Amino acid sequence: MKEDISLLLKREESPILEFKREWYWDDSTPKVEMADKWGELLKDIISLANGYLNCTGEYRYLIIGFSEKERALYNVEFDKIKQLKNLTDFRKILFQKLEGCTKPALLGINIEPVIIESKTLFVFEIQCPTYLIELKRELKTKTRHLDEGVVLIRRGQKTDEVRTATPDEIENLKLEFAKYKDSELHKRLNPELGLSTSERSIEKTVQLFIDKNASFTLAENFPVKERNWKENIVYEVYRLEDGFSGLREFIYIHDSSNQGKTFADIKNKNLITNLSVSIILIDRPKIKDVERRKSNIRKLFESNYVYFIDEFGYEHLYKDCILPFEKFNLPVYVNSLYDEGLDFDLSAIERLKHWFLSDDEPLFVVSGHGGIGKTTLAKQFLDSISNENSETGILFIDSKEIISELSRNFSLDNKVSDVFDFYKALMDADEIDGARFDKELLQLSIDNGSLVVVLDGIDEVIAKLGEKFDVEQFITSIFEEYSSGLHKCKVLITCRDHFWNEVGKKILLPQITLKAFNKNLAIDFFEQKLKGDNKKVQKAMGMAEDLAIESTQITKDGGDKTYIPFLLDMIGYLINSKDVTDNDQAYFQSKYLIPEEHADQLVAQLCRREIVKLGNLSVDQQVELFIRVSANKQNGISLYDIKGELAKITKDFDNSLIEKIKGHPLVQCENNMIYFRYDVFEIYFKGLLIYYFFKQKDLKMLNEEIIRIISGYLKYDSSFTESIAEKLTLDDDIIIFCIQVIESVRKFDNVSNEKFVSSIVSILLTLLQIGRDQQSNLNTRTELLEKIFGENGKLVGVCLVDIFGASTFKPTFDFSGKELVDCTFNNYEYFWECHMDEGTVFYNSIFKGIDPRVGVNYKIPSGMFSTSCDLSAIQHLLSEKQQESKSTEEAVKSELEKVFKLFYQRGNFYPRKQEEVRKKLSAVKLLPQLMDKGVIKNYKDPKKPTMKQYRVCENYKSVIDYLEQGTPSKEFKMLISDLT
Repeated sequence: MKEDISLLLKREESPILEFKREWYWDDSTPKVEMADKWGELLKDIISLANGYLNCTGEYRYLIIGFSEKERALYNVEFDKIKQLKNLTDFRKILFQKLEGCTKPALLGINIEPVIIESKTLFVFEIQCPTYLIELKRELKTKTRHLDEGVVLIRRGQKTDEVRTATPDEIENLKLEFAKYKDSELHKRLNPELGLSTSERSIEKTVQLFIDKNASFTLAENFPVKERNWKENIVYEVYRLEDGFSGLREFIYIHDSSNQGKTFADIKNKNLITNLSVSIILIDRPKIKDVERRKSNIRKLFESNYVYFIDEFGYEHLYKDCILPFEKFNLPVYVNSLYDEGLDFDLSAIERLKHWFLSDDEPLFVVSGHGGIGKTTLAKQFLDSISNENSETGILFIDSKEIISELSRNFSLDNKVSDVFDFYKALMDADEIDGARFDKELLQLSIDNGSLVVVLDGIDEVIAKLGEKFDVEQFITSIFEEYSSGLHKCKVLITCRDHFWNEVGKKILLPQITLKAFNKNLAIDFFEQKLKGDNKKVQKAMGMAEDLAIESTQITKDGGDKTYIPFLLDMIGYLINSKDVTDNDQAYFQSKYLIPEEHADQLVAQLCRREIVKLGNLSVDQQVELFIRVSANKQNGISLYDIKGELAKITKDFDNSLIEKIKGHPLVQCENNMIYFRYDVFEIYFKGLLIYYFFKQKDLKMLNEEIIRIISGYLKYDSSFTESIAEKLTLDDDIIIFCIQVIESVRKFDNVSNEKFVSSIVSILLTLLQIGRDQQSNLNTRTELLEKIFGENGKLVGVCLVDIFGASTFKPTFDFSGKELVDCTFNNYEYFWECHMDEGTVFYNSIFKGIDPRVGVNYKIPSGMFSTSCDLSAIQHLLSEKQQESKSTEEAVKSELEKVFKLFYQRGNFYPRKQEEVRKKLSAVKLLPQLMDKGVIKNYKDPKKPTMKQYRVCENYKSVIDYLEQGTPSKEFKMLISDLT
């Protein structure tokens, strides 16, 4: 035992310490009750393992034979409990049951009888896990049924109460366990970390072998799985039979196994008929001479059929399905940087390589602004994998290429939710011939580490498919289905930061956010791009300086500016295409572009260069065309459709103009479709469209495309929204226009009115936040809401949807004394931080996903929700608060009774000495409040003027009847209400 148990007995119960006077059952317990008794034991162990917040790094203890109430020891009578007579067998049964119902398997438990003061206690010592433990099947106890997927914790009204964790608690516990896993504390507490006890299995491999060789079936009483971690005997044996007395036997030997003991155990149990022809599968070790491991196994087992698991899968199951990989060999590559904590300018590619070599980290996210270099980094990473692991299969999936295929094949009833959906869409879109993975084979190849997957630009799928893409289920499936055997799954996702900020709200994943280039990286980029031509590099840096962004921190090279990679690439294009004259950066006029905006300036330069080539298309006409392309629902626009868009811009054009547009530096043409050369331009031109809409304040512009973009992209605390708000000013005109827009959008069918209205509120809140005229605070935000939704003193139609995060500027409002009608609060995380009181009433409103943020305490004033509200999605909050209120009311009632009883004597209330009252600790908590309310008063007895006394106010005489006969007391009841 790590702790002195006698010292633990002096502590109070807590989320990681539980005492029980006696064992859960004995030999007289009826058999029908035993399942529930085991369930109770498993529930206690699992909840102790998870504990609660701020409990990582500490061992957990379940101590049987000690009464916390009595502070007394009781002997555990092992001889009257047959399951405890042989602790080795008990330990094995317990681990089997825990393995069967927990995910990841909870195995780090030490079990020992401990003698203290001649009493034998039974102690369970549980290592602090590095992952949150959840139920992988239903668990039944005497009093409850716990569903699959439930996370049990120990924190409620009492600090040791077992209950189900809330989503926020799960998120924060995952974060704590992840930090603990990587901490020095974890390494110190677990010096034996070299010994892996991770759960692995070849069950999928064998099953897929059976599927591929249909004549085989699994023999009766197989597989045999041994998990003796204490003796390091961990293996699996599978026997396959065919219809002609043929046999094929598989042995899996875990890399933590003692090979000699394992071999002896398998032979002693006669599990294999012929070792020389059995197929032995082993984990690939992390050593240079991997063949030595196979050689040792061959000698010991005398078998020539020894494979690494991934090697067997590749050779015998899915070799033909892996597509050939051609390295990208990027002509220009600069090492991207990111920050982490207090460390700045870290190498992004090195972080990805570190992740690739790590265990049990199936997913990694690279986020960042559009054009920051996410795709370039991903391609460079894949090239490095190909260089160092030539046998590893690589699958690069560009979301743009498959978005149409996904849109056609999936719906709200059949959502995209699996990596296989992306794979199949890629194969269908590219019409790739040859062998294909089915879902199970793809899972196995990724789980084995035989196939690395990059999903590039997943924000494209999120934005275009909306609710057709179940992001949470997609990520869950990677952990549960693609990383369930060898745990070597590696899936890399790239995503724009403002999209991932939403997706990653409840999902803890390793992630980096790429930074813009510093000056040194910009020079490095141009030297590669411009082939070391110093004159061109100097000219390019001169242009880049005008487009650089002031940095908020000093970079390593001492510079104070940052450079957006895609802008540098476009500058490189300009320099390479022909000489740049000083006139290229001259002032320009445009109804869409602002000369002071860096990206606008570069776009203007590019478009001015094309004027001669494109004939009569001006800068603004080119911009308008690209705005129309960006607003298209599809990924790009067909050459046929572009004629119609051009006709809306100019009447004087022919087919030759379309050919010239195909060569425009902002776009590229493939398969008769026009695409933007960089993804960032699609977002950029969408932003121009929305900016122009608010700038013009023309209701005639409102159409389905603008509604769709506003609803999907204008989110609170996003870079897209901020980029538009920075160009606008908050004034009465824009507020009036927004009110008109909200009214007008109701005329459109098939529009999510709530999301649209919330997006309008988001842009206005952002304008208020960055504006100079007035400060964003509770009052100004509330005034803004009143201007938009105020009707006859009420707030009508307020919609706050998907507003969450850790923003410095909390989007809260003062709803005190207000009536709110027909409102929607959906995933509005700050709801309970708004000001509300007894006068706040909601009518006919909808509430979903408004669980309070961690650490936020909230009250629900009585009558706040009218019966017309839809409260079905927040019933758990109401019930929890109701129960809490009831418990608090009972506690206050009990405390008050104690206070009044101090003064009750001989059928009446009599004065008591102040020092005597204060000695009664139970009265101290409420005494100050009762004195403030005049319930308890200072009293000076004329006969004893120097004696300090308290007495009960005359108004509370009715409490005497309550104490004597239980007669209801109005004053006592009102006092309870005031104090709760």
